Amino acid sequence: MDKFALRTVYLYFRYCNLKCRHCWINPPYADSRGVREDEASLDDIISALEECRGLGMNSIKLTGGEPFTRKDIFSLLGYIKKNAIKLNMETNGVFIRSEEARALKEAGAYMVAVSLDGPDARTHEALRGVEGSFDDALKGIAALKDEGINLQIIMSLWKGNKDRMRETIELAKSIGASSVKINLIQGMCRADRMQELQETLSVKETIDIYNKLDREMQDGPSIRVIFDIPPAFKPVKDMRIENVTSCGIFGILGILGDGAISICGIGSNVDTLVLGRIGKDRIEDIWNGHPVLKEIRESIPSRMSGICGRCMLKFYCLGKCRAEAFYSSGSLSAPLSFCQTAYEEGLFPESRIVEVIKINNQTPRNNNQKITNNQI
Repeated sequence: MDKFALRTVYLYFRYCNLKCRHCWINPPYADSRGVREDEASLDDIISALEECRGLGMNSIKLTGGEPFTRKDIFSLLGYIKKNAIKLNMETNGVFIRSEEARALKEAGAYMVAVSLDGPDARTHEALRGVEGSFDDALKGIAALKDEGINLQIIMSLWKGNKDRMRETIELAKSIGASSVKINLIQGMCRADRMQELQETLSVKETIDIYNKLDREMQDGPSIRVIFDIPPAFKPVKDMRIENVTSCGIFGILGILGDGAISICGIGSNVDTLVLGRIGKDRIEDIWNGHPVLKEIRESIPSRMSGICGRCMLKFYCLGKCRAEAFYSSGSLSAPLSFCQTAYEEGLFPESRIVEVIKINNQTPRNNNQKITNNQI
């Protein structure tokens, strides 16, 4: 098997009908459905997907922006169904009713993840920015459940909802979700402003919340909860594939709503990570020869710097999110900000650190000795 075969395309839709304060894609707002002049045409998208299939792609994730802002998404779902491509979706659920849910079912969607950031409208809409979006999302969820679609709830964690996690998990269970994924808000794009206002959680707060939830869930609701903290902070008992997530950077490619090609959605806001454009550049040439992808394959994880370079899980985790690392540092091999901050604050688990024999002609005395990004 080809070590760097293309397996999955993340298809990012350009527009969104919500105004989420933490979004790292930063899509333009659209409160109605249509196809706009600055969006890639469906013909170009399908042609690009055919190129990707020729490289081995057998899985697609539809994400946002919001996939259902495009009226021609039904034709895209028909293409996915016809070619038996494995499908999952991330959506805010607002536009989903019986017709949309049925189309997803017929396309063979194995999971649809819907964002709910709290157990009530006030908490949810404080982050999502559009009144009525909570009730509309619940209606969308009900339509998905009527079709028997596997449902995941995604909760983005911040100071405004950190004390409502258990209630949100209970709600997810009551509406028939199979799992809840709790995402950390990363300091990218719109979330930069949240960080400035000190609305995001500190590394210590996040670790403490994770540890508390892990204890509580032992006797909590019988629903799978995935807390998307880097694997180094998870106990050995949770070192299972369904509980530990890593960056799938070796096998994915992102196609953005305007037709740009990137490693993922980061190309929406970082021009240097735009690798080409569908309808103009051959995806095979990009996948097999683009310098950015070559750098990724040569440097991750063996040449990662900072604490990521010393973590014993680096060959498993792959630095968690290379988009965040590049956004914060300008380097694809930089450490994840969360892990580096944890290390510098003495919060990174020592049991996960591999001893470095020699650094700049100096040998560390112990795992607690501080090492900066430039030293590794």
